[in-house]
Amino acid sequence: MANQQSGKKIENLAELYDRPGFLLRRCQQETGFVFEESCAELGLTVRQYDFLFVLSTAEARDQDQLARLLGLDRSNTGHVVRILLRKGLVKRQINPDDKRKRLVSLTEEGKIIFKQAKPAAEAAKDYLLDLLNDEEKVDFMAMLQKIVLGNKRSDRAPLEIKATEVV
Repeated sequence: MANQQSGKKIENLAELYDRPGFLLRRCQQETGFVFEESCAELGLTVRQYDFLFVLSTAEARDQDQLARLLGLDRSNTGHVVRILLRKGLVKRQINPDDKRKRLVSLTEEGKIIFKQAKPAAEAAKDYLLDLLNDEEKVDFMAMLQKIVLGNKRSDRAPLEIKATEVV
């Protein structure tokens, strides 16, 4: 009797397991595990790496730019910046063009940690995409980009990117 009920409960989970959001979160979780395992000695999370990546592409960015480029809200952006400041990976200074804003940039240590973490980020990406053949990889990435870039309800944390920048 207990096994029958247990089996029925598992069958009822099929609806959950067929939800795209659930599956996307699980994909993110799996790649996050691979990344964080590889970066354990660096003490870096996936989100912190994403910040370092964006900051590595420019001399400095203000926190609003960071939020838009990473698709995060201001509160989460500020939280991650404070963590990176405490770790000595970024520095913050007043924007000379707009005294109300602060510019965030990588420290020398931040540049070193970013370079050390880059192979872990590649390994996490490969871990997920290696399950697919070349055509499936292209299709999968195109579908993800279409969903993310076509989502007009993301005004809470809009992603500032053009499709051509990702392909």
